[in-house]
Amino acid sequence: MEQKHKVLKWAVGLSLIIIISLFIEFERRTGFLSAHAPTWLMVRVLGISAYLLLFCGICLGIMAGMPIWGGRKKARDLLLSIHFFFNTTGVFVAMLHPLLLVIDPYVPFSWMQLLVPFTAPREPFLYGLGTLTLYGLLFVLLTTDLKKKMPVKLWKSFHLISYILFLLALTHGIMGGTDSSNILIFSMYVVTFVSVLALMIVQIQTVSALKRKALNKQRLTERNMHQ
Repeated sequence: MEQKHKVLKWAVGLSLIIIISLFIEFERRTGFLSAHAPTWLMVRVLGISAYLLLFCGICLGIMAGMPIWGGRKKARDLLLSIHFFFNTTGVFVAMLHPLLLVIDPYVPFSWMQLLVPFTAPREPFLYGLGTLTLYGLLFVLLTTDLKKKMPVKLWKSFHLISYILFLLALTHGIMGGTDSSNILIFSMYVVTFVSVLALMIVQIQTVSALKRKALNKQRLTERNMHQ
């Protein structure tokens, strides 16, 4: 049943992306929408929404990885379910985010410029970071769904890419987004970065403390056995 849900998720999500892309291509060819349609506003809203969804997802993932869930498997599983929901939704919103650039009246992108990193008509490096981030997110989402079919260490290595992708998304948002000059939006980026960093530090310190405690206990046991 779980596998069927994963397949359904990809089928529905990708179908929606394809349908919306076809609609956008139809608009590009016919121009039936008003030239004053708020495409740039929608691109920005989708971008910030995707970033916030992914921020919530990574925070919940870090919290779920902390060694505080002993004996509380149901609570941790619920947290992981919400984590996967935010990440999945964030990835598909991130896929929608750049599509409207094809019909943006100010700086229209071609489909090739949208899909190939570093070929954008303006700020190619910053927009290229966004494209690479999206491909990376899709890779992490796909490998997460295939988690049970690959070695645990390999999956964990792939999953660690999420932290790099978060930094890339942050860089793309701050340097490439026109709203980053707004003090509220810029503050949002700062707060989210500090929050993720703080959670990572707490997680690392907590895990390290437990490992030291277990090692000290093992040494004490071995010492007692040799006395």
